[in-house]
Amino acid sequence: MKSENNIQTPRQGKATTGIIFLLLGVFMLAKTTGLAADIPDWIISWPMLLIIIGVLSGINHQFRRPGAYFMIAIGGVFLAERIIPGVQSHDLIFPVILLALGLHLIFSKKLCNKAAVHS
Repeated sequence: MKSENNIQTPRQGKATTGIIFLLLGVFMLAKTTGLAADIPDWIISWPMLLIIIGVLSGINHQFRRPGAYFMIAIGGVFLAERIIPGVQSHDLIFPVILLALGLHLIFSKKLCNKAAVHS
């Protein structure tokens, strides 16, 4: 049985998303105006936005759907290119896809087996 304290209302989800967008806007404005020149470029990037959207989606669906994991993985692949010198995202895409697919198959099968046992 689910506890009502763990259920996020649509209003809470919008507020969380709004706070994240506000923080992102503050970081971008501070970086553009030179007030925070030491903020790394990768923090304010589209791969980081994919990761944030993936995490929010995962939280909203209690990480039961694979879409959140794929968004986090894709964002992570492209973010690695910005953080780690010499890493190119096209070298990482296929291995990460295989890892994500394998994890999805392993964990979705366990969930199906648990559901069958408890029925």
